[in-house]
Amino acid sequence: MLIEKLNNPFAELNNGYHCFGCSKRNTKGFHLDFYRKGRTIYSLWNPDSDLQGYHNLLHGGIQATLMDEISAWWIYTIAGTAGLTSKLSIRYLKSVSILEGQIFLRAMEIERRRNIYTLKGELFSHGMELCARAELDFFTFPVEKAMNQMYYPGLERFSGLMVESFAQGFPDALFEDVA
Repeated sequence: MLIEKLNNPFAELNNGYHCFGCSKRNTKGFHLDFYRKGRTIYSLWNPDSDLQGYHNLLHGGIQATLMDEISAWWIYTIAGTAGLTSKLSIRYLKSVSILEGQIFLRAMEIERRRNIYTLKGELFSHGMELCARAELDFFTFPVEKAMNQMYYPGLERFSGLMVESFAQGFPDALFEDVA
């Protein structure tokens, strides 16, 4: 299945871009890449043993950060602006082993009320079990303000290349129950 690997235009900023979620320059960060199919954003990540809570289990705060980051990328690339998380509610369903390999993330819209988007973030284990679900509210800015004050580069700058999902490491099951 073809999906779009999104470009990260923030990487072109010389100073100040050190995002924990998506900057390749942040030595302690996640270094996430993002993909789009329709109105859903996807990512995958290899858990790091330095980020565990209980023995060999991914810390819940790290799970929250991952779902917040992918949801922010939904705002950038689908809503077409920048925004700030104003509310984050998480339901942890199953523990996430740091030993099993990649985990998978996705974000999609639940609803929009004027400039507030409510999104759903999901985190799946390597075996495609839903381990955590978040509901996030994002307060979004008018595009002009996002560009002038938040370094938002504009929607077109995120356009990327079409790639095969399996070649990136995504299981087909991740795409099955998304409209």
